[in-house]
Amino acid sequence: MPFIFSLAAVLQFRQNLERQQYLALEKIHQEIAHLETQLVRIEEWRKAAAQQREADLKEGVPAMYLQGDFQQELSLEQYRDILQSKLRDLRTKRQQHLKIYEKARQKREVLEELRTRKLAVYTREQGKREQSRIDDLFLARRKRGE
Repeated sequence: MPFIFSLAAVLQFRQNLERQQYLALEKIHQEIAHLETQLVRIEEWRKAAAQQREADLKEGVPAMYLQGDFQQELSLEQYRDILQSKLRDLRTKRQQHLKIYEKARQKREVLEELRTRKLAVYTREQGKREQSRIDDLFLARRKRGE
């Protein structure tokens, strides 16, 4: 008789839940990486805009162009602040989701440990039954030989 784990459906359900939580956590990590990349680009653009403004100041460009440079720099700073706020929110969300994932993982591990123990008991019992059959066979042959 093969080993049948009575909670196999529950274990599979737990594995699927853990996988879903892992994928959701991975998606959050990707969003964080994307925002961090955007922030680096914005910082580069902001520095380039500041350098352009400095160069324009040295050249004696009309104030109207300087105003445009300043507005561009200000817009980039505002966008950077928005992205930093989103990044903070995502990091908080990641921490919360990490806790959810850890709970799902622990619940799955408990069921897997239970399955492992039941399989070990089953294997021991099968071994005992097999040994008992071998012993009975040996005794039957011995009686026939007498």
